[in-house]
Amino acid sequence: MHCDQNHTSHFELDCTTVNPVLRTRSKMRAALFLVAILLAVATVSSKSISYGNCTAPGTTPENGEISAIDVIPCDEDPCVLKRGGNTTVTINFIPHEVVTASKVYAWVFLGFEPFALPVPRSDACQGHGLTCPLKSGSQVEFVYAMFISEDFPTGSLKLDAGLNDQNGKSIICGKVALELV
Repeated sequence: MHCDQNHTSHFELDCTTVNPVLRTRSKMRAALFLVAILLAVATVSSKSISYGNCTAPGTTPENGEISAIDVIPCDEDPCVLKRGGNTTVTINFIPHEVVTASKVYAWVFLGFEPFALPVPRSDACQGHGLTCPLKSGSQVEFVYAMFISEDFPTGSLKLDAGLNDQNGKSIICGKVALELV
C-alpha cells in the first residue's frame, strides 16, 4: 500500500495509521516464521525412543508410569549419540503417589553386569522442569541435559535410568539402548 502524506479521503487511512499496522504485521510474520523454523528443527532432531522395563538393582517395583522418552539429538532407534556433545532427555510420566523429593539414578550394563553411574545434578526437583511436590495422577515432564564425555567408550550399551522418591523407592525407570560414537 502506498502512503501519500498529502492525500487522504474518507476511504483511505493516513500514513500515521498504516505504518504502525504494517510494521506490527511484519514483526508478527517474522516471529511466526522463526517459531515454525524452531519447531521444524526440533521435530527433525528429536525422537521418541522405545524403552523397556529396568532390571538394575532397586529399580522395581515402580510407583509411576512413563508416557514417553524423547532424546535430542536423535533420529533413529537406538539413538546414536556423539561423545563430546550435548544430549537432552525428556521423560513424560505420571507418578502414582505424591512425590515430595526425587533423585535421578542411572545404571549402565556392560555385558550382563550393571554398574551404577554417578549422576551430577541428581536432585530431580531442582532445575529439571519438575516442581515438587508432584501430584499423584498428574502428568509431568522431567528434562535432563548432559554432556557426553569423550572419555566414554564407543559402542552399544543398555542404560537403566529413572527417578527415586523421598523414600528411595523407584517412581519410574526405563531401559534404553544407545550407541556411542
